[in-house]
Amino acid sequence: MPGFLPTLLRFARALRNRRQVVALGELDDHLLRDIGLERTDVVAALAHPLYRDPSRMLKILCCHGRVFIERVRDGFAPRPASCC
Repeated sequence: MPGFLPTLLRFARALRNRRQVVALGELDDHLLRDIGLERTDVVAALAHPLYRDPSRMLKILCCHGRVFIERVRDGFAPRPASCC
């Protein structure tokens, strides 16, 4: 049972971060754009299962932008971002 505690802690962190992403969803579109996100980014991150941390997807979108997502989807190696 040594893997149970780390798994439980990851799940608890994912739930905590999910609440924070829900709070981001309550911001208006102008404020979301100021931090480099769009409303669709928040909705897409929250569409993942509860055990997945939605903040990871938002970090990727914010730091790397949609070009990163497209490059990964197309099978190209991602370029590192300076902010992450």
